[in-house]
Amino acid sequence: MKRALLIGSSLAGCLLVLGMFGLEGYALVVQREAEAPLPERFGNFPRVRALLEGAAPKESFTFAVVGDTKSTGTFEKIAGELRPRDLDFAVLLGDCTYDGSEEEHGYFRAECQHEYALPFPVFYVVGNHDVSPDDFPLERFEEMYGPTLFSLEYQGRLFLFLRVLPDPYSNEDTMRFLRELRREDLSRHRHVFVFMHVPPPVAEAVGGHKCAEGEELLRILEDLEVDYVFAGDYHGYGRVDRGGTHYLVTGGGGARLDEKRGRQFHHALVLEVAGDTVSESIVFVEREHDLEDALERYAIARAYPWMASHRAATLAVNALALAVLALLVLLLRSAWRERSSARARASWS
Repeated sequence: MKRALLIGSSLAGCLLVLGMFGLEGYALVVQREAEAPLPERFGNFPRVRALLEGAAPKESFTFAVVGDTKSTGTFEKIAGELRPRDLDFAVLLGDCTYDGSEEEHGYFRAECQHEYALPFPVFYVVGNHDVSPDDFPLERFEEMYGPTLFSLEYQGRLFLFLRVLPDPYSNEDTMRFLRELRREDLSRHRHVFVFMHVPPPVAEAVGGHKCAEGEELLRILEDLEVDYVFAGDYHGYGRVDRGGTHYLVTGGGGARLDEKRGRQFHHALVLEVAGDTVSESIVFVEREHDLEDALERYAIARAYPWMASHRAATLAVNALALAVLALLVLLLRSAWRERSSARARASWS
């Protein structure tokens, strides 16, 4: 009985040590994806916008909008639903990472290499969980993904990508941008679409954060006669039509749903624009928690950073683990030999 217990505990110890070495190796491998360049069609850079701005006229076009995608599996399912569709581009409405840190953005970038990869341009509106004043400031976000405040003209329509965040962030640059835009004649654009993270006050019924400039923001959007406003932040879906403007809150891209105001669902929006008509459809998916994605996030956001910042400790732990592994192998070998000898003696008698 004691011999069997020794063999079992030695095997368990060996597997534990080998699992530790396996996790370290896995972290080193997936970290390469986290440090790889973003896909060519991802981000807010001028080169990505240029893929659309100079395109030949079309009778119709289609784009997708997804908000609050932070998840380990759910947004991957949404990306899989969008990938085969004939979309011109997609917009992520922010909060694609769990918190504003280099490590969490590393996991997101790694997923963008394969699981989130899409064959059309993808723009990224900054959310409050994507940045941190100390750990991942706005300047770092723009260095990694491009400007957080810009416009795009495509197929005779105007698309405005705004940086709208709650305290402690200031939205004064965004307000200045919109005030200047209010002086222009936008009538040459058949539609005006606006994308932001925090919804304007008209959509407060669905919850979410507030920004200090909310009321002025709403007035300017009305003055600009915007056709559609897309926002995230609230983990669900909501819609308000006011004064000819459709306000759509779509934050069901993967984050845990907020069902305090009723049942919600994970989804993406797909809009088709043809002439003066805009039609909407919703792509539904069930929540998914993928163990491999969870392990990848842990390896990139937790294990590798610790290893990189504690190199001496990592080497010491590995040396100790090797010594323990060698001892366990010797114990296992000895116990196994004693067991074999005991069986042999029993057979002789």
